[in-house]
Amino acid sequence: MRIVYVASDQHVPGRTGGSVHVLEVARGLAARGHEVHAVVHRAAGVPDDEERDGVLWHRVAWRPGHRLFRYRARAAVERIIHSVEPQALMERYYNFGGEGILAAEKAGIPSLLEVNSPAVDHPGSLKAALDALALVHPLRRRRERLCRSATALVAPLVEIVPEFARSKTAKVSWGANVDAFHPSRRRADLRSRHGVPPGAVVVLFIGSFRPWHGVPVLEAAARRLSHRADLHFLLAGGPHESDGAGYRGRRLGSLAYEEMPELVASADVGAAPYDTRRLRQLRLGFYWSPLKIFEYMASGLPTVTISRPPLDEIVREEQEGCHFREGDDADLARVLERLAGDAALRARLGAQARTRVVESYSWARHCEQLEGVLRRIAS
Repeated sequence: MRIVYVASDQHVPGRTGGSVHVLEVARGLAARGHEVHAVVHRAAGVPDDEERDGVLWHRVAWRPGHRLFRYRARAAVERIIHSVEPQALMERYYNFGGEGILAAEKAGIPSLLEVNSPAVDHPGSLKAALDALALVHPLRRRRERLCRSATALVAPLVEIVPEFARSKTAKVSWGANVDAFHPSRRRADLRSRHGVPPGAVVVLFIGSFRPWHGVPVLEAAARRLSHRADLHFLLAGGPHESDGAGYRGRRLGSLAYEEMPELVASADVGAAPYDTRRLRQLRLGFYWSPLKIFEYMASGLPTVTISRPPLDEIVREEQEGCHFREGDDADLARVLERLAGDAALRARLGAQARTRVVESYSWARHCEQLEGVLRRIAS
């Protein structure tokens, strides 16, 4: 199939979860034999049009350049549709987007809306309050129009799409690149470069340090364990590099995606200490793609995370990792100390994690699910 994939506000290559998602989906569909045209944001030093990773990348811009005005990329998307003549279009949902879905509707092309964040208001939503002040609810009307116009939708939880659209929504799971993220990528010299003492157990966190990612909880647990010379914490992401504040380890700052497989494989335990109280949208359910968890698992690491669906379905207690009480740094420290002292347990959980993610949570599996929906709406 010829597919246009619209994610106009994402930069590829990039360092965010969104950019990784778009890259893996685009090249995953291309690997399945499809001609994929991905529409992403223009960036300095990168060609506006290129073929890379088997994908034809189209980089566009609009004015004003803020993502709140992403819908103004529609003219560029329409030109690409006219040139490519796709059999289906897929768009990464954004409330201020819709340029792909509406252009496909105009051209009579079947479309798939990829919903990764809520297309409904959560309890206490500021967006809903502002929308109500406008009386005509322009934000709600916009997203409902996109959901009505799309031929089909995919989402990790059907509860994050409007009720009227749930009957045409397929539930899909996200994943990891299980070829790139592999235990064989472990490197002793990388551990040394980051100051890891010989023989120490490395607890790794990767993420963008958003409030709900739980970095303060993890660092508080690390401080509780500062007396353990055999424990070392590495936190990748965030705005800058620094030594650990009161704990053994350091923040590594933002790293390129290409550096992550070796870093993850060089650790011993993966931490995903989500603090869902810090993000009101998660009252709808944990829809957030736990990319870091899938990458830990693919690299053969046991994962420590909270006991909340679907996280406790992905990382099962004592099978692929361990759970701790959400927001409780003392309980997190207890779990990490247990894992640090039991190499056999780490090895068993890590091996089982690798097997599970390969079987159920790979990008290849995700793209197989997408392909099924795309073929159905294009038939």
